[in-house]
Amino acid sequence: MLLANGSCLAGGRLSPAPLAEQPLAIYHAFQVPLKALLPQVCALGRAGYSHVQLSPLQRSSPGPQWWKRYQPIDSTVIEGLGSEAELRALSQRAHGCGVKVLADVVFNHMANLSGGQDVEALGAFPGLGTPDFRTPPEAPGRRPCTDSDANGYADGNRKRELFCWLGGLPDLRFTERVRARQRAHLQRLLDLGVDGFRFDAAKHLEPAVLADHLAFIARRSSGRAWSYLEVIEDADTRAEDYNQLAPVTDFVLYHALRRAFAWGGDLRSLPPAAVHDPRSVTFARNHDTIAELRDDPGSALDPWSDVGDAWLAAAVVLGRQGGTPLIFGDDHRSSAVIRSGVRFRRAIRERARAGAAVPEQFLRLIDNPMLAMIERGAEGLVLINKGTNPIDRPVLDLSLTRLEGCYGAIDQELTVAIERRGDGHKYVTRWGSWQRGGLRLEPRQVLFLLRQPFSQCQA
Repeated sequence: MLLANGSCLAGGRLSPAPLAEQPLAIYHAFQVPLKALLPQVCALGRAGYSHVQLSPLQRSSPGPQWWKRYQPIDSTVIEGLGSEAELRALSQRAHGCGVKVLADVVFNHMANLSGGQDVEALGAFPGLGTPDFRTPPEAPGRRPCTDSDANGYADGNRKRELFCWLGGLPDLRFTERVRARQRAHLQRLLDLGVDGFRFDAAKHLEPAVLADHLAFIARRSSGRAWSYLEVIEDADTRAEDYNQLAPVTDFVLYHALRRAFAWGGDLRSLPPAAVHDPRSVTFARNHDTIAELRDDPGSALDPWSDVGDAWLAAAVVLGRQGGTPLIFGDDHRSSAVIRSGVRFRRAIRERARAGAAVPEQFLRLIDNPMLAMIERGAEGLVLINKGTNPIDRPVLDLSLTRLEGCYGAIDQELTVAIERRGDGHKYVTRWGSWQRGGLRLEPRQVLFLLRQPFSQCQA
């Protein structure tokens, strides 16, 4: 059955728009001006990133605060992080070195009216008027409700999320004029070389509106675009309300990693809970969870008390089979663990494309709450010690794994041999040298091990 917007309804559910190939890893160039990103983008490709994500590009509220980028004034103008010419130049440079570009778009609302103004005062938004905003029929031009009203997002229905304002951010009504302006923004970005989109505040958008935009992107990009939706779960909203349409942000996984890697957490709880969708965008930190980015640090979503814990958790995000890792730019620059993990993920994908089986398995070989072990078939192994003491095991039996052969650590001088002995069991027979086997992880250490020719262990 077709809906009025052209989307398909199958069994009462909107069908997903076709997507291009899933990204390997996305570098979040948060608030980075286009001109500053231009000389970096090829180096990011060499580092293992398949995509870079830009902050919103439309004309927005003036000011240095990052959140003003999420307060649109006029989507017909590319302004703030750079010009149309700068976006075209960045896209061309990125495509020349095998990197694709994602753009953040803000379609739920317009700029802030927290000073108490109502929609009737919105002459500052060119081309829009009172009928284009959600206002009560009995009081045109007034805000109907806000997300801070009684019951918040736990009132047992989705009306507040969909039809109220986000504080002082005026909620758009999706008239044909609003839809046309938003389609024009998407088309302009596609014409300038953008390869896909992040839809901000997607849980506040009606699914049919998102389906319409996603179908438009698929048609106009000839199916080459890859897009995803920011869906922050609450008592009334689940990822499953939206991942039928496109991949969503995996806050389920984020909260599970926060519990496991925080002080007192137990890595034996892994694999962590996650959205049941291998395409979901996974992360150890994003701009919603970082307290340092906010005027009110208490508004950050379940922030880490120790950023080092987040970087260790990123090893799980990058080492597991499922998900589409999103790496916050500052974390890439600051964490050697993350840089090595992106390289590991790229190597594993290359081996999978060459025909190797690389299924994920969280190993339970050592009973230690500080240790996580992730096997990727016979091709790779991720080892994480989140504790402040070494983990030292002189004998390690890996008979129940697919691992066998010689393995080298990415970005570290370490080779590990796994061999079958006369008793039929497989053991770690070399850990750095043939003088010792087993396993030794230093405090707060992560190792990404890749299988290599056995001659590397004999050198």
